Amino acid sequence: MNNINCLSIIHLDLDAFFASVEQRDNPAYRGKPIIVGGISGGDKNSNRGVVCAASYEARKYGVHAGMPIWEARQKCHKGIFIPSQMNKYLEASKKFFQICSTYTPLIEPLSIDELFLDVSGCESLFGSSEIIGRKIKERVHQELGLKVSVGIAENKFLAKIATNLGKPDGFYIISSEDIKKILYPLPVSSLWGIGKKTEELLKKSGIYLVEQLAKMPDAILENLLGKNGKKIKLLAQGIDESPVTPPSIVKSIGKETTFSTNITEKTVLVKELLKISQLVGYTARKKGYKGRTITLKIRFHNFITLNRSKTLENPTHLDDIIFKTVVELLDKASHKKGGVRLLGIKLSNLTLGNERKQLKFLRDEEDKKDDKLEQLTQSLDKIREKFGTKAVTRGSLLSNLLSEEPSP
Repeated sequence: MNNINCLSIIHLDLDAFFASVEQRDNPAYRGKPIIVGGISGGDKNSNRGVVCAASYEARKYGVHAGMPIWEARQKCHKGIFIPSQMNKYLEASKKFFQICSTYTPLIEPLSIDELFLDVSGCESLFGSSEIIGRKIKERVHQELGLKVSVGIAENKFLAKIATNLGKPDGFYIISSEDIKKILYPLPVSSLWGIGKKTEELLKKSGIYLVEQLAKMPDAILENLLGKNGKKIKLLAQGIDESPVTPPSIVKSIGKETTFSTNITEKTVLVKELLKISQLVGYTARKKGYKGRTITLKIRFHNFITLNRSKTLENPTHLDDIIFKTVVELLDKASHKKGGVRLLGIKLSNLTLGNERKQLKFLRDEEDKKDDKLEQLTQSLDKIREKFGTKAVTRGSLLSNLLSEEPSP
């Protein structure tokens, strides 16, 4: 293939990961519609909870991640429903990352089952990107008993597009010469940064295909999409200059909010902390991190700034744990009568998200509770990825905490 040496970015995505692990471990499940979910209490007959993953056999019935269990049962009467077993998935994920790391140190995790590799400069050791991709695919199948889809291109965006075009169990290469031919007929929703609302806005303007965005005048596109218009147009043209970023260079993950007016009510502050906790947790999970130290930053009306931290026994990336920790820190902070003008949360002391302490044979209730939170969070992330980060808010968690203590 022409210009194969320029195609140094590889995207890998384990197919229907949780469901595939279950099918691997139980031959009776193979070829059957398997639905893995955060099923309440671990009861296979429960209608509570949400779908974490569905095998391709189950997807034919319209079942997908983030769907309520009761709806999945209605759509797929012959489905086999299995409670999530996060320990098994984390172990398989760790081995998957280890296989990939033998070919390049330039690895950017996207989630527990997905990552980017930059193999530029590795040709003399392992061969071209195509050879490396095929080696990894073969090893994942032989060593883990799992199927992985592989996409190769000259940048991250195109490599991920290639993976999606080849799924399941795919191996797809987008050469430089084929970019327009492959990219232009795709719907605008294929582009990064275009969610449901932006897609609807573009469709109202008669824009349905990537080609239309790629050829649109900058002024018109900026008028429609604002400052993101230029970046989205570059993606439509197949241009993505974002590098593969290894986790080791990230030292902390944080988010701050500055209020337009000083806030004096604790209920408002707690609601904002929930929003920020969800953003920090979601970012950590997407980047493949957990953190042991959680820091709350408060800036008062007079610009006095306090930083209060707590270091946990075990690293986390769960919204619930981050949120409850910063609320504890807020309660301990001395409040100023003039109100608060800024709130921030930082997660630091980071480790790779798929690293885990040695499992005990007898695990306490707190460990089991964290596993359930992990399963629920994975499902909520699937919804956020499909409908946007604001699609899901843990209202019940907020209500419980606010009811425990009245506002000052």
